Amino acid sequence: MPPLSEDGDWGLLLGISAAEFAARSFDANPSGLLHARRFVRNVLSEWGLTPYIDDAVIVVGELIANAARHALEPHNRDTTASAAWLGLVRRQHAVICAVADPSPCAPTRRHPGPLSESGRGLQIIEALTSSWGCSPPKPSGKMVWARVSTPPQP
Repeated sequence: MPPLSEDGDWGLLLGISAAEFAARSFDANPSGLLHARRFVRNVLSEWGLTPYIDDAVIVVGELIANAARHALEPHNRDTTASAAWLGLVRRQHAVICAVADPSPCAPTRRHPGPLSESGRGLQIIEALTSSWGCSPPKPSGKMVWARVSTPPQP
């Protein structure tokens, strides 16, 4: 994955046209997370993918919650990395949801007990997507992505 540009134009870096790409930054504040979820709803609605909005919002919610908790919490912040990026890429039969954050730690799948209140994020992502993954973590951060399938319309 190429590094993010200073101006945040992921589409140009990845060779994706603006019509099939959308991105926004978010931080760990509850309002930032709310706006990121609303952004997903709006973008998928504009793309005519309303049947997939709920799954995409849940998946993105898990991705951004993990970034906010593990990469953006106040004890992890420094002066250059107080925000993360959410990107949506429309592909034939799929929407790729990607979150880039400043943590060099890859996500790890947990095995929570039946009464645990957390630790199921990757299980939820696995249940709602056809695949997910993580770029090779670097000191500057990583990108976690998930593919929400959008089967062809009859």
